[in-house]
Amino acid sequence: MKSAFAAMIMVASSIGWAAPPSENLVKSCLQARAVAPSVTIRNINVDEIFQEDDYADGFNAGYIFKYGGVDIGYAERKSDKALIYSGKIYQLSKAIPIGNNDEVKPTAFNPTLAQWSVAKEGKHQYFCVGFNFDGLGQSGSFQNVHGGYLLNLKNRDLYFAVRDIRQ
Repeated sequence: MKSAFAAMIMVASSIGWAAPPSENLVKSCLQARAVAPSVTIRNINVDEIFQEDDYADGFNAGYIFKYGGVDIGYAERKSDKALIYSGKIYQLSKAIPIGNNDEVKPTAFNPTLAQWSVAKEGKHQYFCVGFNFDGLGQSGSFQNVHGGYLLNLKNRDLYFAVRDIRQ
């Protein structure tokens, strides 16, 4: 009986680590600024970009930069798009949608227009990429709709979110 209870506790605690980011953390990542006192954001200034063909897993890295001694960026392989973090490929199509994304599926983005950051809330830390769909609707309300990817730096789960940042 004790071993079954211990197993349930282990499963419950592992699920806790796999929980998606909070809504405050999502909105902070999409805007590259903290929207709540519990969240801290470190914006990443991209100074020098480089490219590398056949970077990893058949992906060509068209947009790579160094941050904290690791490679970060954006890569493509035919119709597949991916994030690069610490030299590893994270396919956008495999991102886990979180919250109400208004049926928007994980999508490509222009890395030169994106906002790159690292967000932290409590023990949870995420590498974030926020974008406004390449500036679509800059004169209308769609400019307030942002998308983004959040990579959990502990378990490496990749999440995708779309939000109206006015709400």
